[in-house]
Amino acid sequence: QIQQNTYLLMKPLHKKKKFMNTALSKDLRVQLKRRSLGIRKGDQVQIVKGKFKGTQGTVTNVDLKKMKIYIDSAVVKKKSGGQVQVPLTTAKLRITKLITADKSRQKLLESAGRGKVQ
Repeated sequence: QIQQNTYLLMKPLHKKKKFMNTALSKDLRVQLKRRSLGIRKGDQVQIVKGKFKGTQGTVTNVDLKKMKIYIDSAVVKKKSGGQVQVPLTTAKLRITKLITADKSRQKLLESAGRGKVQ
């Protein structure tokens, strides 16, 4: 376990991005013909595991360096009265609605109906 964590933490950011893929909801799996997709700021997600299980929210920040995702609905109150967003891993999330403002995401949605390219 220690070796795997150091392996991931020592990778450069452009290679860490590949490990930030998140599972898609059943509707999106059928629509896109994919099991997972890279998560981006603005995506609607559902938390599947942990303290916030069942809550839905939008992604506010994706931290590649720490490999964590921050969601607006996963918030903990501090003793001083403030609020802090809880960092989550991709394994605890499922994407329910994609943001399609990206050119690369639009291209992916257009090519979804064609099937896999070989």
